[in-house]
Amino acid sequence: MPKVTVLMAVYNGELYLREAIDSILAQTFQDFEFLIINDGSTDSTREIICSYNDLRIRLIDNEYNLGLTRSLNKGLKLAEGEFIARQDADDISETERLAKQVAFLKTHPEVALVGTWYKDIDPQGSLIGECNLPCKSTQICWDILFYCPFVHSAVMFNKYTIGEHIGFYNEAFSYAQDYDLWWRIVRHLQVANLNEYLIKLRINPCSMTATYGNIVDDEPLQIKCSNIGHLLGWEKANTWSDGVFFKAMTLLWIGTPDELKDLNLQYLNQLIEEIFRIHQDFCNYYNLDREECKKHRNQVSTQLINQLLELAHYYLEQDRYNTWQLLNRAFCLNFRILLTKKVMSLFLKLIIGSRLVREIQYMTQEKLKLKQN
Repeated sequence: MPKVTVLMAVYNGELYLREAIDSILAQTFQDFEFLIINDGSTDSTREIICSYNDLRIRLIDNEYNLGLTRSLNKGLKLAEGEFIARQDADDISETERLAKQVAFLKTHPEVALVGTWYKDIDPQGSLIGECNLPCKSTQICWDILFYCPFVHSAVMFNKYTIGEHIGFYNEAFSYAQDYDLWWRIVRHLQVANLNEYLIKLRINPCSMTATYGNIVDDEPLQIKCSNIGHLLGWEKANTWSDGVFFKAMTLLWIGTPDELKDLNLQYLNQLIEEIFRIHQDFCNYYNLDREECKKHRNQVSTQLINQLLELAHYYLEQDRYNTWQLLNRAFCLNFRILLTKKVMSLFLKLIIGSRLVREIQYMTQEKLKLKQN
């Protein structure tokens, strides 16, 4: 019996399939089976898979296209490994990925699922950027309220633990089936992310939109509402079902200054207060003790402060009033931010800028007086 089943479901994936397969076969960890579900492909997908002469590959052909979720559940029933490692047909695993995840799960038996940090690549394989995800279970439980803190292609989980306590993918979801499963897992079991870039995630937004349409937005919103419902109660979750408030809170938590610029300060204050109200319920739901709750609240404050400071820097050259207001709001969250170089630099720029404005105004007034005389 193999230690790991690498599970891939593929439909018409000929373009990047060989790169994905090669990345798994090149793993330093060798005790795995590579279970590939060919989901009724009509291109050369099957021919590419069959071109490999490797006994670790198990090819299962669906008679017709079942879709990703049903294909994955079919694969999970057939998987023989203790651990399941997911791999999508257009992503690339680094050679040490399986070895490091297996080693982590062996030394942390309390953890049921582990992901990794990742690098974004474009359709041609060029690096776009790097993405760090939360690593500790408590932070993951918090972040999953706002976005999916795991990459589907980067996870490895204990098949029997998940199957017995949680179940597998919900076939009502065609796009966000992973997000739904992860949040069901974090409510009951320990999870983690490795702080290493062990997967290259191929970004092709046009393909997702063309394939799933409005589901790209609708399904994650449905999952967030369910998650909030468990924390705050279903009545509260229903008041946010239009998604506007969820989107705004998500932007405040992880958005860029360019995305946050349209949120006025009053609305930002409302969002901040709501996030802290949610945090109190979060601590109660996950039974965090006093010290854990205090520690995590400080982490929440730090993230919000950093977002406010980034926005303050964005406004510095164009709207000094908003810059001062944002800095003041950050100061109210935690006065110790004033000790950081970043904030001191911002203060100096504002002060110098204010003095220059006053000096220019003074010089202008003096010139007017001279003209009048």
